[in-house]
Amino acid sequence: MKKALKSVSMNSNEVRRILMKRTIVSLVLLTSTFLVGAVPNAQAQQCSNASLKGSYGFYSPGTVIPSGTPRAALGRETYDGKGNWTATVTINSNGTVIHVNDFGTYTVNADCTGTIFNTASGVIVQFVLVDGGKEIYRLTFPPGPALVAYGVSKKQFPNGNEQD
Repeated sequence: MKKALKSVSMNSNEVRRILMKRTIVSLVLLTSTFLVGAVPNAQAQQCSNASLKGSYGFYSPGTVIPSGTPRAALGRETYDGKGNWTATVTINSNGTVIHVNDFGTYTVNADCTGTIFNTASGVIVQFVLVDGGKEIYRLTFPPGPALVAYGVSKKQFPNGNEQD
């Protein structure tokens, strides 16, 4: 009888060992699947100048400080994916309307933030690319009088059907 119990007990221990090994192997495989799957996703989220390419419509409301004069800009900007941009802009500054053709350079960082430099006016814009480069959130820093201005740019042809 003792022999039979010992045999069952050994079988029970063997079953536990087998189940433990299978559980460990399953956990290792599951963990490695997540780790291997995360690497391409992390790499896919890096940005560069090439991440900013195509034409965007934008608007940018603002206020001149300290006078409180309202100002707004509306336009179309085009990025070449290599660090250069052009824009056609309409600015309304307290009722005075100005039409401007702008151009300059830009840099996109790996974390999808960046800087736009307007060659003609010296305006600097800090931005972040969102939604896979379909939108740009921006904050403007002009030389001269203080201006609080922010804006949103939205890709005109997000499916790559550029019409330039």
